[in-house]
Amino acid sequence: MNYIADFQARTDLVSRYGNNALMLYALQLRFDISDIISIASDALTDGGNDKKCDLIYVDQDAGVAVIAQGYMKQTPKDTDLAPGNKACDLNTAAAWAFAQNPDDVPEQIREQVRLLQSSIENNSIGTIYFWYVHNLNEQNNPQIAEELSAMQTSARILLKSLFSGSETEVFAFEVGNETIEKWYNASSKQINVTGTFEVETPKVGFEIIGTKWKAYITAVSAKWLKEQYITYKNDLFSGNPRTYLGSGKKKNKINLGIMETIAQQPCNFWAYNNGVTALVNSYSVTEDEDGKEQHLSISGITIINGAQTTGAISSVDTLKDAWVPIRFIVCNDAEIIDEIINNNNKQNEILPSDLRSNDKTQNRLRTEFEPYTKLYYSGGRRGNIRPSRSKEILDPYIVAQALLAFHGDCVTAYNSKNDLWSSDQLYSSIFPENLTAKHIIFTYSLARAIDSYKLELQQKGENRTAIEEKQHKYLAKRGAKMLFLYTVSKCMEGVIGKKVRDNWAFAFRDNSDFDALVCNWKTVIKSILPMSCSPLEIALTDGLKSKELSENAADTVVGLFASVQDTIQSQLNVFTSAIEPQ
Repeated sequence: MNYIADFQARTDLVSRYGNNALMLYALQLRFDISDIISIASDALTDGGNDKKCDLIYVDQDAGVAVIAQGYMKQTPKDTDLAPGNKACDLNTAAAWAFAQNPDDVPEQIREQVRLLQSSIENNSIGTIYFWYVHNLNEQNNPQIAEELSAMQTSARILLKSLFSGSETEVFAFEVGNETIEKWYNASSKQINVTGTFEVETPKVGFEIIGTKWKAYITAVSAKWLKEQYITYKNDLFSGNPRTYLGSGKKKNKINLGIMETIAQQPCNFWAYNNGVTALVNSYSVTEDEDGKEQHLSISGITIINGAQTTGAISSVDTLKDAWVPIRFIVCNDAEIIDEIINNNNKQNEILPSDLRSNDKTQNRLRTEFEPYTKLYYSGGRRGNIRPSRSKEILDPYIVAQALLAFHGDCVTAYNSKNDLWSSDQLYSSIFPENLTAKHIIFTYSLARAIDSYKLELQQKGENRTAIEEKQHKYLAKRGAKMLFLYTVSKCMEGVIGKKVRDNWAFAFRDNSDFDALVCNWKTVIKSILPMSCSPLEIALTDGLKSKELSENAADTVVGLFASVQDTIQSQLNVFTSAIEPQ
């Protein structure tokens, strides 16, 4: 197994999260998450009263949620069986996640359940995955597949009975060695579906040859396309920035339209649809003796544009004859492949950062980050070569959230993550000309310090003091991180003991050790957070929604902090000496 060595080298996960590390590793591989540490802060629930939900991950932008139960065998053997009771536990997880009023759910998972249920009600997620994650061979215990199949059926029935208007799908998966290995391999290569296929076409097409690529343009039978999707599922999209997002009424009206067109006007589908682009390892075209019909075969395939078309077509129960425009591209140049994927997806809303990645500000910031060899900031530019895990990866969306919250708008930072890159107004306010790499490191390390301190409190468990328990309960609430980040920024005059003339100028003197910066911030966090919980919770009654409430709450904390500033100033000296003078 290639993934095992890679996982064991992930000290950032193993040392922090112990037996939960594999779940996070699998989540990161499956959904291509840059900063899994930030995600873990909100998603991990594992503890004595988690109701069999070790992890609840909700991504409204991608339209997916994951509820996971994990098992890690120490020194596993090839013949070891994964415990079957863990698969059964997911039934309990489903009951608590779907059926309970969030107010009656244990505090440990309350906020995650509240977010999951509201996302289902709003049709903000199209798919919920139940995972049983373990580090053993899947084929060893066939009972697990049976248990998960039964669990999937009961969870679907429960979901439909409680949320009758929801079109959210539910799937239960065993995520053992074979699945994790497949995801690991897919993360490092574009084409995951191999083999040779005879393609059902109208027997006509044409070829275009470029300098480093060639392509065959034709149409493909909708039934053939559905057959491939039914067979290979999301493996068919291994080179695609996103998989099929479903057809929920709120988020995926386009997919509903595709389904209606293919069902009601199949003869016009070719004219109405933009079609599909696929990367293949090779293709060959043969002609009949009379030259009137062409026959196409391909080796390997990944659909890099057209996941929604493919998934929508495959969701129609009875397909009539219809043709789908398609082009099959062969290219062996990694950089060209990367550009093909990026440019083919520019019309999608999947990653607004793609469209900003080449502007002058992001180009400048990437250059400014080059001296910091232990840090990686993409500036929204995605590549098919994964950055080294020995580097601290600064996720561009979390960068934007931290910057916006620090500079005054924690509500938008929390609620409109994707808009921060897609909205011209928001983007220009977050990434102004005077923004420096050093200031990004300054705000990002604060965000990471909040996550790290939350983990410390969580791992103390029953050993938390009364004050620590109050802090832990606060940090578990939706929007708490962004609100507290904003509050810290408003307290900076009290922290440094003088007037702040330009809060965009805040930076550390030495940015060579990111972990040291996080430790510096924890001193500040421990000074401010104990007095912040009560006033800040007022702004989080129903999530972080009111700018007025968040501003008033933060101002209250600023006043409280000012009253003890002289008393605690000495313990902040290490931090103040570490930052550049204003």
